[in-house]
Amino acid sequence: MPRRSSLLLPALALTVVPCLHAQPEGESRLLFRFRMNHLEQNVGLTEEQARAVADRWARYDREIFDTTRQIRELRGRFNDILLGPGTEDEKNTRIRPLLDQFVALRRQQVNLKLQFEDDIRARLTPAEQVRLIIQVEDMQRRMLDALRRGGFGNRLGPGGRQGLGPGGPRRGGR
Repeated sequence: MPRRSSLLLPALALTVVPCLHAQPEGESRLLFRFRMNHLEQNVGLTEEQARAVADRWARYDREIFDTTRQIRELRGRFNDILLGPGTEDEKNTRIRPLLDQFVALRRQQVNLKLQFEDDIRARLTPAEQVRLIIQVEDMQRRMLDALRRGGFGNRLGPGGRQGLGPGGPRRGGR
């Protein structure tokens, strides 16, 4: 498969934040309405276009939430195995099938993102696509700034990661 650049990939980073935790129905509706309003006012989409994009975005949220949850569970299992008893060979034997699942889920996430992008791009003109990219990058930058300041209850560990850090498993409480 040829490698392609992703115009909307920065937009997708924003879609993950609402997916980190299951949203109550009212919050999902508020997020949907926020996205619709933003798409209409800042990107210049018609109400019909904005609704179609917001609907697709909500479907992407649901799809990606499930794989994100499964990946988070696998990371916990990785930590348990790596920090638990056993030789390195025993740990490798126990981790290998989980690693295969992990890689498959990561690939599934990439495919979900690419399909989401393709679906969104098919609904927008090139000018609308660029306006969407600019707006989403601006929102993403503001969100990351707020996360750095601790404005969203940052629960991430060193380097913005959960679970395994660059030096191997973190010891201690989770």
